[in-house]
Amino acid sequence: MALLMMDEEEENKKHFDYNKIVEHQNLSKKKKKQLMKKKELLEDDFEVNVKDARFQAMYTSHLFNLDPSDPNFKKTKAMEKILEEKARQREQKEQELTQTIKKKESEIQKEPQKRSIDPALSMLIKSVKNKTEQFQARKKQKVK
Repeated sequence: MALLMMDEEEENKKHFDYNKIVEHQNLSKKKKKQLMKKKELLEDDFEVNVKDARFQAMYTSHLFNLDPSDPNFKKTKAMEKILEEKARQREQKEQELTQTIKKKESEIQKEPQKRSIDPALSMLIKSVKNKTEQFQARKKQKVK
């Protein structure tokens, strides 16, 4: 009786089929690759939490870039999610950058000369201007 009951419990488990194994061995390499890709996509049940804070370096660091042209790269649902999240975060950073640039430009246009300049710096600027003017004046006198 235990053996009969064991068969019913094991129906959920995956078993091998000898005929499929023989067919797989007889196929060409290209067909094998195509079958393997289809099986991988069908059997891909892995879920990725792209919002997990532990993996934020994947989106910010160049050390964790994914290279789809690499021969070892496997396009799975999880990889697609990671690539989409990386693209979304990149767009978000670009938008934030453009917004901050626009804010700074508008502030500069509104208040161009309200900033106070250090008196020592302004004296230095004046002395450099005077010396260059004197140098140019001497150069013109020598040319005449």
